[in-house]
Amino acid sequence: MSWICSRLSFIALFFSICGLYLLSFYFDLKIENILNFRVAYKVVPWRMSDNKTLKTILFWEGMFGDKTFYFGENDIFLNCPVNECYATYDSSYINVEDFDAILFHGAELDSFNLPEKRTTKQYYFFVNLESPVNRPIQDTFFEEYFNATMTYRLDSDVVWPYGIVRDLESDKIVAPSTDIVWDIPDENEDNSKLSSTLHAKDSTLTNTIADKSKEVAWLVSNCPAKSGRWEYVTELSKYIGVDIYGSCGDRYACPYSRDCFRELFEPNYFFYLSFENSLCQDYVTEKLYKAMRYDMIPIVYGGANYSRFAPPISYIDVLNYDSPQDLAKFLKKLIANPREYRKYFRWKKRYRVEHSIFSTACNLCMFLHARNESKTYAPLSDWYSYEKCPLQTLLSAQRYVTKVALKDDTN
Repeated sequence: MSWICSRLSFIALFFSICGLYLLSFYFDLKIENILNFRVAYKVVPWRMSDNKTLKTILFWEGMFGDKTFYFGENDIFLNCPVNECYATYDSSYINVEDFDAILFHGAELDSFNLPEKRTTKQYYFFVNLESPVNRPIQDTFFEEYFNATMTYRLDSDVVWPYGIVRDLESDKIVAPSTDIVWDIPDENEDNSKLSSTLHAKDSTLTNTIADKSKEVAWLVSNCPAKSGRWEYVTELSKYIGVDIYGSCGDRYACPYSRDCFRELFEPNYFFYLSFENSLCQDYVTEKLYKAMRYDMIPIVYGGANYSRFAPPISYIDVLNYDSPQDLAKFLKKLIANPREYRKYFRWKKRYRVEHSIFSTACNLCMFLHARNESKTYAPLSDWYSYEKCPLQTLLSAQRYVTKVALKDDTN
């Protein structure tokens, strides 16, 4: 009987050891995957501290319903120059106070739903892609809460632009930037230097321009914007044809199932209105970058210095014209002169426009590894303030902003 008990004990011990071995192998495999950045969001990094150089990032409560702040659930840092970072939306993966950085969406802050513990070594990022005109700081509790910023503003700790411009030759990101020298090819430059791809694009552009028959398109869903853009378009449409698509239009629809830019706007329209809903410093949204990806000229209306965001002669700035009527006259001149109109696409021989999500993730990881000195935005409303939108103040005296309004304001 004792022999049987001993044998059963031995068998139980054997299977226990095997089980522990297999369990440890499982977890070691998972940790190896995490440290090699093959599994980004699905695994609990229970031994994260084994890698002293890995920076951990927590997405706090999501961004407009997206748990990962639109960065996705893939290996977002895998191809970055500095890639030893790990991001997750699960606050239970490790202790909240052990994350190197926590991202908070500034437009959805809730003072009753915040981490209970915090350490001085952590970065608490104020993240916002909206302007203070539309999304002001509502709760004074947050005035001294953050020590890092991640917004569209070019003076943010980590800049999150709506788009980027990349140099075709060097493959480097050149814009947006406060310090940039654009290199636009001369009209008479030797086209024999162009690649076969660019030659093909040149030929396609000629045909695209020749087939255009309509003047201005605008896709808009937020009608009563605070920038005065609706009022400007109302006046502009008296002097040139403007077709309004989206929920603000009365005749034209653009369903989500259709790529209206490729299928409708580019083949038919000479111009597209890239009008912002607020006139703030550096506030340049996808309205510009989406139009730049196609063969039509964006007309911009905003509070940014657009030379920091896009090449010269790639867009038309409303604020360079005294009135909507003057702008309409210039647009009609370009339509009547295809050679002049074509100049607005020369920049595409040097640059291309891309989405910014990947480069922003890389910049975030690089920032954390640079061990930047922690600072406090106190009060935050001084940095993220209505005062960073000086053109908005002009709207108290007029319906929209023009070159004339800017002149009057400086006198």
